[in-house]
Amino acid sequence: MRTIRKKAFDIGNEYINVYLTAMTAKEIFEFSKVSRVDEDPETGYQRHLNENRANSIAEYLDSGNVIPGAIILSAQEGSEVEFLNEELKLSLSPNSLFVIDGQHRLYGSKKAESEALLPVCIFTGLDQKAEVQYFIDINSTQKGVPKTLRIELMKFLTEDETSIDAMRSKLFKELGESPDSPLFDRTSATASARGKVTLVPFKEAIDPLLEGDVLSQFSFDDKRKLIVNYLSAVQGVLEEVEGNDNRLTTSAFFQAIFKVFDKACRMALIHHKNYATSSLKDILSGIKNIDFSKHSGSNQAAIADMAREFSDLLDIHGQKLGEPKDLL
Repeated sequence: MRTIRKKAFDIGNEYINVYLTAMTAKEIFEFSKVSRVDEDPETGYQRHLNENRANSIAEYLDSGNVIPGAIILSAQEGSEVEFLNEELKLSLSPNSLFVIDGQHRLYGSKKAESEALLPVCIFTGLDQKAEVQYFIDINSTQKGVPKTLRIELMKFLTEDETSIDAMRSKLFKELGESPDSPLFDRTSATASARGKVTLVPFKEAIDPLLEGDVLSQFSFDDKRKLIVNYLSAVQGVLEEVEGNDNRLTTSAFFQAIFKVFDKACRMALIHHKNYATSSLKDILSGIKNIDFSKHSGSNQAAIADMAREFSDLLDIHGQKLGEPKDLL
């Protein structure tokens, strides 16, 4: 048994003893154990260790970052834990500390070349039932950051104004705030909302186009203008077909209609020599015959199916339009 002393805080209450301190991964490994279901079906409850996840954490630490989330440990019977004058005295032997939560952060920290201090919460006096309950509570009540919010937050990390992230963020903001845009007051940057386009489908729809044949040749202002023209054309077609443009803000339709953006723009340029809303609407009128009832779901397969039909209908419409007059 070895004794170590650590500066610490008593963060428990009259019912639970728990102390907050900091230890290196090497120190924790010397005295800890993890019981996994795949290794110990009778008493184990931890998840299987994901080696790739641990490696990613090691790379994260070696890049100069720190991990603020605490490793949750439970002092086992036979260990001695004393707290006095903001100092924690730990008398430990191998397997004295049970890892309730944070095994990947622990293993990743051990793999890292740099030796970082990890925040640690040490419980005392827990039985196995209490340990399992804490594991379930911690891992069932945590909520990840929504994807749409993660995309929105990327704008704070982007310094290059010409990057895809920066252009998409600026487009999303301007299209949602400009009265001339069909998406005016119909976007939501941080959460899903009925009747609004969120950043997730917007990113899926717009990102490939920003480096595509059509948009890549224009300045930001012209990119924005062409997208507004396109959305206005789509809006006009929907209003003629369905009497409203509600479908414009649905995730599947929004992504599918932008999959034929380049094709529709090329056709407008061939047949009308411009990208005006009227020209794009004439081209997109070719999708009027689509039976939306055949297209349900919002997964990528459903979006791809809808986009394929849009493309086929545009081809048929292009044949009806015939050869451009200056080519006759």
